[in-house]
Amino acid sequence: MLQSMRQGAQSTAAKIIIGLIVLSFAAFGLETLLPGGSGSSVAEVNGEEISPAALQEAVTQQKRRLVSILGEDIDPSLLDDDRLQPRALESLIQRILLLQRASALSLVASESQIGEAITSIETFQLNGAFSVDAYKSVLANAGYTPERFRRAQAEDIVLTQLQTAISESEFTTNIEFAAAVDLLAEERDVRYLVVPETGLIAEDALSDEALQAYYRDNEADFFYPERVIADYILLDAADFAISVDESTVLEQYEAVKDEYQVAEQARVSHILLTQGDDETDADFSGRLAMVSDRLSRGDDFADVAAELSDDLGSAGIGGELGFTDGTAFPEEMEAAIALLATPGEVSEPVETDAGTHFIRLEERIAGNAVDYESVKAELRESIEDAEAERALLVAAEELKDLVFNASDLAGPAAAIEVSVKTSEPFTLEKGAGPFGEQRVRDLAFAPDVKDAGNNSDVIELSGQRFIVVRVNEVKPSQIAPFADVESQVRAEVAAAAEEEALAAIVDQAESMLMAGASVESVSKELNLEWRVELSATRLASQLPRPVRDAAFTMSAGDAATLRTVALPGEGYAIVQLARVTPGEPSAITQTENQQLSNLRVNEQQQLSFDEFLVHQRDSADIVIR
Repeated sequence: MLQSMRQGAQSTAAKIIIGLIVLSFAAFGLETLLPGGSGSSVAEVNGEEISPAALQEAVTQQKRRLVSILGEDIDPSLLDDDRLQPRALESLIQRILLLQRASALSLVASESQIGEAITSIETFQLNGAFSVDAYKSVLANAGYTPERFRRAQAEDIVLTQLQTAISESEFTTNIEFAAAVDLLAEERDVRYLVVPETGLIAEDALSDEALQAYYRDNEADFFYPERVIADYILLDAADFAISVDESTVLEQYEAVKDEYQVAEQARVSHILLTQGDDETDADFSGRLAMVSDRLSRGDDFADVAAELSDDLGSAGIGGELGFTDGTAFPEEMEAAIALLATPGEVSEPVETDAGTHFIRLEERIAGNAVDYESVKAELRESIEDAEAERALLVAAEELKDLVFNASDLAGPAAAIEVSVKTSEPFTLEKGAGPFGEQRVRDLAFAPDVKDAGNNSDVIELSGQRFIVVRVNEVKPSQIAPFADVESQVRAEVAAAAEEEALAAIVDQAESMLMAGASVESVSKELNLEWRVELSATRLASQLPRPVRDAAFTMSAGDAATLRTVALPGEGYAIVQLARVTPGEPSAITQTENQQLSNLRVNEQQQLSFDEFLVHQRDSADIVIR
């Protein structure tokens, strides 16, 4: 009970807490492990079920994360439920396995840790301080209860403890580190020829005759599967956007302005004394008198709390309870807090079900109201979005009725004043625009739509859109006409000719090197530029990235063996590894030494945790339905 009163403490590890909140909201969602939802479970992990609702919530969170990363222009196929569900289900299974293991190890999150996590989240802060109003409002708007949010934070803290315990048990031996240093300090002499893109392909290689011949010889590669051209009506919330006048916005402000009122906040600390089961009244009174006496003498409140308070969760942080707006604590405490006017003032003993409290006021933040001008734009946007969504849903419901028995889409479109669009040809596997989503293609290829010629059902798409489809034309499977695939044929012929020309140059260069010629003489003979870098290392090199990557994966000792890599902006590079000098630890700086040490430790820790996850999954009883 006591811990549920506390709003939490001030955080000293902001970046950890940010990671936790991102994990809660973005990666898994609070609902993923909560019981509820209808229907049978989609999976079972060591007897613990995963509900369809939990899986759908995880899918939704993945969609939000993808949209936040890739923006509104994201390929709709990336948001397809069927595509996201396997990964979402795997994340839920992994999370449950880790939580089960943490429980078996008796790992727990203390109330003070949870409090620190919550009070440090910027979303819940006002003017740099934790706000109970903001906390409740944000959670309510997201559809979560404080208790669920606290439980999710506790789980995230426990998971962090588990990962830390596993990862930090790893270390790198001196032999392993010496081998890494040797690899890092290794020096390589690299030479390479630059082959320009231009001039590689003979003029007649891309003639019409050559392209036609390639097309005839490879007709099977240019096969068109069955394709469909569809008429469709697409309803988008953006199409129903409206502009509301000032009076509407002002009216809405008057109706909701109380919600923008920021209540007065009081940050308090307390010392709690709870009478033990075997403690006499006299002994307990003696303890109360001791606290009162020390506080009256001016002893530091935090020191007294640390020494004498029975609230172990807050005693270590000076008795800190966080902020209240008058509703966070029991009525007896709130009444006493209301009487404290000056920071530093301590209340008389206050009795609650939890025990006897001595409450100290740390600070007060005056309440304030948000003026109309500062929220006008937000209110306008909210009203306009709500109206657009309402109009969209009304139109979608009307469209469902209209297309049910309609012989085409023209009539329904005219009735709701929208247009009928026609798609480009698409297959069951691939399409563009709204037909980039697999379920829209499935809709068009359904027998009652493609074969029977009926209108499809109206279905909802991602991004507040609705669509109905009617097949306009079915194009049977066929060999694609040359005109349709000429650009593809040209690209394939060009790539093959380029590859053949490069192979010929490499063969000639290798033959000359094996015969004892130098790279310089090879470059003159082939009329190619050549470049060299001596003593290149993995950390210090002026080589182009593709050349460096190739050089450091080539085997030493065979200077006649060449490797070809693309050289963006120039053409191609034909790479020769001329010499390898083993690394010397003295060749790397102290900073590089530390960087390498950190890198090796991090790699080892990640590998250890990954192996732990694999073991947990392999030894678990997992049923996927």
